[in-house]
Amino acid sequence: MLLAKSFGALGVVLAVAATGAARLLPMGLLVHNTYFAYSASLVLWFCSLASVNFAILYWAAEKFVPTRWSRTLGILHFGLFSSFVILFTVLAVAVRFWDSSRPEALRWIVIPWLLGILSFLLGLVLFFVNLVLTLIRTARARLAAH
Repeated sequence: MLLAKSFGALGVVLAVAATGAARLLPMGLLVHNTYFAYSASLVLWFCSLASVNFAILYWAAEKFVPTRWSRTLGILHFGLFSSFVILFTVLAVAVRFWDSSRPEALRWIVIPWLLGILSFLLGLVLFFVNLVLTLIRTARARLAAH
């Protein structure tokens, strides 16, 4: 239940931050005459919805599966997801304040972008490993009872 509450609280905080960012920061980015709809508010809304999704999944699994989730894997998943949120929010804000007259100033963006994607994907892998281990423990418990 701790993981569901943690992800839920993170989702609410990110939704409030996305609402504030939508008012403060404009939506678009123009690079080499190509318009990208990439902003801090879109990143925060995506992270908020993903966080609420994980909160619902952890809560539902806690209610419907009699075995407990691995708390260590869950906390690692929350940490990786939080690092993804921080990295991509920093990227979105930095790109917003990027000086388009100096394109070489945007070269550093690759490293946090790759780290953010990697942390998100590793978080998903940890979530599915945790889910599979929980289902295996549940199946063993039910087979042992019969």
